Amino acid sequence: MKVLLVEDNQIVIMGIQKTLLAEFPTTIFYTAENGKEGLDLLTNLAQKDLPDFILLDINMPIMNGIEFIVEIKKIEKFSRIPIIIHTTSSSAEDYFKCKTLGVCGYFVKHIDFKEYKKN
Repeated sequence: MKVLLVEDNQIVIMGIQKTLLAEFPTTIFYTAENGKEGLDLLTNLAQKDLPDFILLDINMPIMNGIEFIVEIKKIEKFSRIPIIIHTTSSSAEDYFKCKTLGVCGYFVKHIDFKEYKKN
């Protein structure tokens, strides 16, 4: 499994990697600290190396998660990659905006990574 993590918090990145590797030990991670880095990374990957899904934060500098979604939906080879939002925002507005843009899932970050194993 290949995953693109677009997240600006290194502690969160390490926690997600630890959690996923515990269940899926062969996972390959690509990481980007903002939407622009994520878009650049995708653009430079060969088709065979594209991620199986994108785990995306909303609140990031330079290019936020919403802007990132809008941009990758414009590019055919990226438009079908499933996107899961992983954010601190529990705002109904953010949730509905993301769902309108076609994200597959939306969940609010937990402080305790043990909570992720329950979900």
